[in-house]
Amino acid sequence: MTNREKIELLKTKPSQPCCMADYYQNLLEQIGGLKRQYYDYMITEPVNVDEELKRVETADFDLCGALLTLLLREDHFAQYGCFERRCEKGDVQKIVDRMIYVLEDR
Repeated sequence: MTNREKIELLKTKPSQPCCMADYYQNLLEQIGGLKRQYYDYMITEPVNVDEELKRVETADFDLCGALLTLLLREDHFAQYGCFERRCEKGDVQKIVDRMIYVLEDR
């Protein structure tokens, strides 16, 4: 998949907000951004999601994928519904915007 194709997918918005986590899981799989071992990219121990999200501004494509995967795992394992709250807060969009920026720069 080309960077242009990845960018177009990243710019597409989910049609049903109730399925945000599933949408982003599938999106990451499509663009090769899902990081099954996302914790290898983290610098806090134990992982502190809010601290890790401060790294978005300088993140490369792989770190962005790891951060989105982290948010998906947080929702799945720790607090069901927190992914949607992070979407509402703008955390997810910041990561997506950074991914687009990095891909456009390549």
